[in-house]
Amino acid sequence: MRSNLRTRVITAVVLAVVVIGTLVTGSAIAWTLVVTCFCAAAAWEFLRLSTGATQSQKTVALCMLLSLISTFAAALFLVDGTDERWNVMFKVFLAGAAVFWLAIAPWQLARRSIAFTSWPSVLMLPTVVAAAWLSAVLLQRAGARFLLAVVVLTVAADVGGYFVGRALGRVKLAPSISPGKTREGAIGGILAAAFWAALMAFYLDVCSGVLPLLLAAVAGAFLGACAVMGDLWESQLKRQAGVKDSSQLLPGHGGVLDRIDAQLAVLPLATLLLALVKLLW
Repeated sequence: MRSNLRTRVITAVVLAVVVIGTLVTGSAIAWTLVVTCFCAAAAWEFLRLSTGATQSQKTVALCMLLSLISTFAAALFLVDGTDERWNVMFKVFLAGAAVFWLAIAPWQLARRSIAFTSWPSVLMLPTVVAAAWLSAVLLQRAGARFLLAVVVLTVAADVGGYFVGRALGRVKLAPSISPGKTREGAIGGILAAAFWAALMAFYLDVCSGVLPLLLAAVAGAFLGACAVMGDLWESQLKRQAGVKDSSQLLPGHGGVLDRIDAQLAVLPLATLLLALVKLLW
């Protein structure tokens, strides 16, 4: 038990040093490389869990992901990524990812099935991973504090959900997908995310005044609910594949998807919401 805890702590410290150290440098290129490594690992795990897809479908999905990331990187680093045409393209793509998380993912969870039997369904990989990549890179370019505010929101939702669930949890949220989650815990996590969003909106000067801060809290609650959904979606993916963790890439923590499942859903939605009230790129 102590050995496992020690392994978890060491892995967490190494990850924190890499992520925070890269952000402190302020280098957009260095951060992009780190995000690309995380997304590559997540894509590999995604393909491992996509047990119903054929090898050709997996190959097409991977090629499409590489094409999307290459296109976005070229737009941001080789040409004028602030050009309005690129802005529109970024927002349209993130909006497409938002449609997936707000419409398709809930439908899949309701059916308790994430199918990989058709070509459109295989496009989930490039859409989900590339949207997270683009969001993480855009937010860092806007300012590391914006990125950290969004990332910590999912942490607040997770921590709030854990403690409230432990103290008050009675009713299971989705017993067939994630038996440990309760409705009370989910509500606690959503409230924690709402509080954090209002606090960060004031600190980052995104908005001020009672009504705008209340709207920021509502947006935070919405993102907190999306974090829960992202967690459940990845749990369903693992349950279908018959595995406990997405991989063993992170000793003591499982796989990369196990650590960023909530971020996959929250990052594109948060980026779109922030872009509505503040010029980010």
